[in-house]
Amino acid sequence: MQNRFEFIPLFREFIKSFAYTAQGLRCIAFYDDQRQQWCRKFEAITATLEANEDLVEPIVYQLFEQEIFALNNRDNNSANLSYIQINHLGKAILKFISRCNNHPQQLLEACCDFYTQNYCPAFPMELLTPILNALQPNYFISINSKTLQVINDFADTAYSQKLIHYPVVNIIGHNLIQQLIQEMHKPGVPALHDNDLFDMFCHWLVTIKQYNLAEPEILPIGDELSFTSATESIQDYTATQWTQETGLYPEILNKWAKVIERKKQVIFYGSPGTGKTFISEKVAHYIISSGDGFMEVVQFHPAYSYEDFIQGIRPQTEDGVLTYPLVPGRFLEFCQKAEACQGLCVLIIDEINRANLAQVFGELMYLLEYRDKKIRLAGNREQFSIPKNVRIIGTMNTADRSIALVDHALRRRFAFIELRPNYQVLRRYHEKHKTDFPIEKLIQELARLNRAIADKHYELGISFFLTENLDKHIADIWQMEIEPYLEEYFFDQPDKVEEFRWQRIESKIMS
Repeated sequence: MQNRFEFIPLFREFIKSFAYTAQGLRCIAFYDDQRQQWCRKFEAITATLEANEDLVEPIVYQLFEQEIFALNNRDNNSANLSYIQINHLGKAILKFISRCNNHPQQLLEACCDFYTQNYCPAFPMELLTPILNALQPNYFISINSKTLQVINDFADTAYSQKLIHYPVVNIIGHNLIQQLIQEMHKPGVPALHDNDLFDMFCHWLVTIKQYNLAEPEILPIGDELSFTSATESIQDYTATQWTQETGLYPEILNKWAKVIERKKQVIFYGSPGTGKTFISEKVAHYIISSGDGFMEVVQFHPAYSYEDFIQGIRPQTEDGVLTYPLVPGRFLEFCQKAEACQGLCVLIIDEINRANLAQVFGELMYLLEYRDKKIRLAGNREQFSIPKNVRIIGTMNTADRSIALVDHALRRRFAFIELRPNYQVLRRYHEKHKTDFPIEKLIQELARLNRAIADKHYELGISFFLTENLDKHIADIWQMEIEPYLEEYFFDQPDKVEEFRWQRIESKIMS
């Protein structure tokens, strides 16, 4: 993987050294011409089909000319496709392109359907994605060997040219473009579509500069790959999976998803070990499934600042000169990526109450409540608003800081979902994994301990004990994780601590 800090400087070098050379200007003209040619070809094919004429001539020969026959000679051991096979392939191609053109959000399903057709699994994305890009440039990146090489290298992935990989490659490519978006829109940069400018940059990087890109171990086009592993982040996440992984019923998931959709931002809060972060990630996975959205996690801490989260001045060296540009923080970067997606995008803020929230959020306090408004950020003349597809999930450990201490203005902007120790989840976990651990006795002691604590903000959660080898680790967990916590909480009640030492608890649980 290349150093990601080189990505933006390389783009600046590309603009400065190549964009307005004679060769660069020819490239710029090429993109408009190519888009017009593809659109004309597709319109001609559509008109031909409306006249009920044969599919082979317009699709294979007009759209791809002789390129399609290169598939036969990739290994130099295949015979030419028959007329019937080409006709079948032509129908599948037209169906795929039409579906993506009319419903761009169905790209994943369209690729899956195309992949399962006869004669289609080996079809490379470099033949079809230029058409998608010409018809819907805001949604689809044109992928060729150069763009794929750059995407794989700077994103540390290893996807092949198989069309089945395109939904993931398209998302990764859009995310890389978002890293360059400010540079792309600066004065003096060619007025190309962002996707075209990225493609031109990749061409320069590989062909002109001959940058030292790694050669990833990509499987050949003809080899089978597991599509599940390639698209895990954007597949469906069902209520059944939710129940299997969390032990909670689907009704709870649906209820929480509705709250998030209504309020747009929520906080899961509770005592240590109640599974706040785990639950948040699973809920986010459910929200973004079946779409092209994504989720990211950021953890707050006492030193976290407005500059880290929204934007701030950061010293940088460019051509030996120290500069202080205004750099977007994690939230602005997240919003820029979300704007390239149609589906919901979720930002999880772990330990949200450990930072000075009023200071970190700044103008975001206003925008969280008025999602349809825009406001100027400090140090920036541009208007900013939170994209409509952005959702925020926070987690709050009430043992660190009570919810009552959170700024009231901020509390009004979030919905709060409380998580308490759920013994039924613990019970179902050990039943599912057939651990044979005496879980009922453990639950009795946990319930007794939490009654002694007598404060829901400091109750002991169940996540300490969600392990299949609990019988081997229970002593270490109790002595090294539970007892130190109790010593701190009962610092002025040593008798309470002694009552729940492992030496006393062991006989009650393990006997």
